[in-house]
Amino acid sequence: MEKKYADFDKLNRLLVACFEAEKLYYNAAQDAQTTDLKRFLNYMAVERNRMSHDISNELHSRDIEPLKEDSEKGNLDRTWQEIKEALEHFDVEALVNSCISRDRNNIKRYDELLERKQLPDSILELLEKQKYQLEWYIKQAAQQPKKSAFVEVKVEEKKEDPCIENQGGKVINLKAM
Repeated sequence: MEKKYADFDKLNRLLVACFEAEKLYYNAAQDAQTTDLKRFLNYMAVERNRMSHDISNELHSRDIEPLKEDSEKGNLDRTWQEIKEALEHFDVEALVNSCISRDRNNIKRYDELLERKQLPDSILELLEKQKYQLEWYIKQAAQQPKKSAFVEVKVEEKKEDPCIENQGGKVINLKAM
């Protein structure tokens, strides 16, 4: 029973890590500067919340008190200077990579619990499903835009096609054959 308690403790730590991932995605969504990125990051935060809720329910059903120390959404003690800094030096790639990095660390936690197989089967099935979802979400996150909406993109001047210039703008009527 001592071993099983240790695994439930690891599951509880995974719950805290899921809360932290949710917080990271939530803050990233607040900093995002495009609607598409905000929507994506908010969706990812909601998915992490759902995963946390599922783990929490499993712990509750076994009369184990879930850790709630990091369950607050967002970074409540952010100052206006930090928000200003985030907006001025916004880097989509760094933002998304930090979220992906958190998810990869959580996948390692999932792997550890799944390899040991000391938890009940229903929890192991839930963890396996969540692990595969996280892997899929990482692939989705990696496809997000890699630039800021406020960075000007240099557009090469469109060169005129010499064939068009030589035609003098004539319209040639074509007859059906």
